[in-house]
Amino acid sequence: MTETAQTDPRAALDVALNAARLADPVIEGEHGKRFTFGPTDFKLTEIPNPHALPPHIQAQPVVDDAQSLITYANRFSSAESLLIADIDSLRVMACLDYHAGNQDSEPLVPGPRKHTATLQLRESEEFKRWNEVQGELIDQMAFAEFLDENASDIIDPEPTVMIEIARDLEATQGVNFKSSTRLQTGERSIVYETETHTKGEMKVPTQFTLQIPLFAGEAPVDITASFRFRPSAGGLKLGFVWRRVEYRRQAEFQQVATRIAEGTGLPVVFGRPA
Repeated sequence: MTETAQTDPRAALDVALNAARLADPVIEGEHGKRFTFGPTDFKLTEIPNPHALPPHIQAQPVVDDAQSLITYANRFSSAESLLIADIDSLRVMACLDYHAGNQDSEPLVPGPRKHTATLQLRESEEFKRWNEVQGELIDQMAFAEFLDENASDIIDPEPTVMIEIARDLEATQGVNFKSSTRLQTGERSIVYETETHTKGEMKVPTQFTLQIPLFAGEAPVDITASFRFRPSAGGLKLGFVWRRVEYRRQAEFQQVATRIAEGTGLPVVFGRPA
């Protein structure tokens, strides 16, 4: 160590810092840039990287409806932007900084793929409410209350008819159900017997149609369901099952993705982003 460094602590510190800089001269900067310390005045000199991409936006917002995705994509999209619609996860992703196409002046230039906007479709409150009891056979009183509460979602038969059926179900609470038969009218006749051995009959449609949105923020669609019955001496169990609802969901998802493509002018592919 020099005599100056021995007598001046600041000089000793400078010598130590200079030695550390020279021992590890490469410094990482923003956006993947790299610099090196030179021995002359220890100035930073950028190390060129021929494969480095220019500075780019890094953002991945998630929106709640199709119009919000259209608005966002129209603000930031370019000729390289692309829509990817994943029907399995019910997502439509706008890849705004995707790879350049082979029709550009510089074909197959890679994009950073760091700027996306995603629509995550969610089940509507109406669909969730019905879907929670779909496929279950429940007590007639509980089913009657459910029909009465949600009759306004039903368009066929008319809501008043469904409310009347719910009241008929309530009126037969505690009776013994014997059998059920399908009528030519498309209804099902359920035969029951009271405690005084008086026989009665109740007619219930075999299926009904709802008009509710499948996804939050989307327009209502028609969904058909079939009634299910289980008459027994201990009481009547009722429920319903969807009819081809998954086909309806897929068709609705494709319509949403197509509407976004039309609203943004971007190409859409159906699949999963890698």
